[in-house]
Amino acid sequence: MQSGLGSFDKAGNKAWSWATFFHVVAHLAVWTPFLTAVAESTRGNWRVIGDGAAIAMRSWHVMTQLPLVGQPTELGTGLHDLGPLQYWMLAVPVHIDPVRGVLWGAAIWCMAAASLAIEAAWSVLGHAGGLLASGTILGMIAWSPGLAARPYWNPCFGMMYFLAALAAAWAVMAGRRWWWPALVLTASVAMQAHLMFAIASVLLVLLALITGLADAFREKKRYWWAVTGCIAGLACWAAPLSQQFTSHPGNLTALLRNQAAGQRTGLVIALKSLTATSLPPPLWWPYPQQPQRAAAVIGSRPAVFAVVILAGVTVALLAAVFPLRSRALARLAAVSLLTSGAALVTFSQIPMLGDYRHRLSYLMMVMVAAGLLDWITIGLALVLAGQQMVSRLRAKAGLAEPPGGHHRPARAGTRWARPAAGAAAVVLIVLAAVPGLLQPPPSYPGDPRRAELVSAAARLIEERLPPQPMTESVVAASSRDERRVSVGLKWALMGDGYRMGRAELPPGTLITKVTVFLQDNRITAIVAAAHQRAAASPACRATPGR
Repeated sequence: MQSGLGSFDKAGNKAWSWATFFHVVAHLAVWTPFLTAVAESTRGNWRVIGDGAAIAMRSWHVMTQLPLVGQPTELGTGLHDLGPLQYWMLAVPVHIDPVRGVLWGAAIWCMAAASLAIEAAWSVLGHAGGLLASGTILGMIAWSPGLAARPYWNPCFGMMYFLAALAAAWAVMAGRRWWWPALVLTASVAMQAHLMFAIASVLLVLLALITGLADAFREKKRYWWAVTGCIAGLACWAAPLSQQFTSHPGNLTALLRNQAAGQRTGLVIALKSLTATSLPPPLWWPYPQQPQRAAAVIGSRPAVFAVVILAGVTVALLAAVFPLRSRALARLAAVSLLTSGAALVTFSQIPMLGDYRHRLSYLMMVMVAAGLLDWITIGLALVLAGQQMVSRLRAKAGLAEPPGGHHRPARAGTRWARPAAGAAAVVLIVLAAVPGLLQPPPSYPGDPRRAELVSAAARLIEERLPPQPMTESVVAASSRDERRVSVGLKWALMGDGYRMGRAELPPGTLITKVTVFLQDNRITAIVAAAHQRAAASPACRATPGR
């Protein structure tokens, strides 16, 4: 027997319904961009280059030389992101598939983060919350397609887990306390992947913990959820803490010292950046604008509107507490305010080193998430306020009905509130997905020209030299070509069985030095120099992250 979309089995139990349909669609929608990127990579001679290749190499070394810190950061010489969780998570995929393992491994982990975000939001607001989370993630991918095309890049990897942390924090603050361990895990991955998520992630974990403890105390419930989360946190931070206390100075100490030196962007630029993600039309609407120079967009926006949007979220918070009496909205507003404040602090502390304006294009990720949250919070407040107004009007009309009339008591619009929110979420998914559909997909993630150079150089080396200990260097007209092709080539050769570099080799090992010359996008020569012997390199072995 069937009823609408819901169907029943022989025992009369409902087998599936609109909620199940929405559940499946919400997950499939956010998985599709990642699956498409992985499938697209098989159409060409795909190679990871630059930072992606460096991440793959460090993930490979997890099995032999456990890394203790994250990626090198541009904040200063010898400084690294907070932790190695991303390397640990990608270690098995890169060993299974040295060529594409870093891509499909990161895609799987990012799909898992997206699904966690959907489930956390679903636990608070049902199918409307799940679809809203799905639409938000799709909106982020539409604004920055690199989230799906290059999920292995640490800002992209961290962004997906930061979105999951936002949803998990909302769930904990709405009374679903067992989401706190998931919040600890996702926030730890986000803040270890890139420093731009650090302040917001720490505050989310602490605020959710305080709220959960207060709720558990009031309800006289046990605290196993908190104990589990603390154990998970210790496991996540064992490596960074070990490095901190065994190196002098530790990476955390060096990062804190660096914060006190140099000129920073300041609060005005931070406010302008929040305005860029909230003032209509925001940076993320109506089509992907991430490739534009973010510095130019930020500079053209007024700082005062950021104060207005924060005031609007504050009003939504107060309205949720008193007239609307919506715990879910009140806690979402609190998460939104915290995220926006943390993003402002993060942006105000960006060091003005070198071409720092170029870095704003990806550092804007955390600010875009804050702007989206502000919009969602204010939008839900308006929907609930309108719902209550309609309910009151209906109640008054019901009182005016003549005796014997059919009086239907107002129930706060429960019959249409969730379907309306669900429909709005579906519209959000469609609108968020359209820009991504209009954007032509890349032939494969990464830089096609440099990837082809890496593949060609690797083939030539493999034809001339069997797998052996070696070092390689690339000479090209562009320093960017030299760096990205060199790192990509090193990883390609490591995956093919060559032992690259000196630090990993015992003293006295014979090493072949190979030089690759690039000219006019072609490889013009490969020179194998005389064998050299590896020497002990204490400086290399003491590098943070070993």
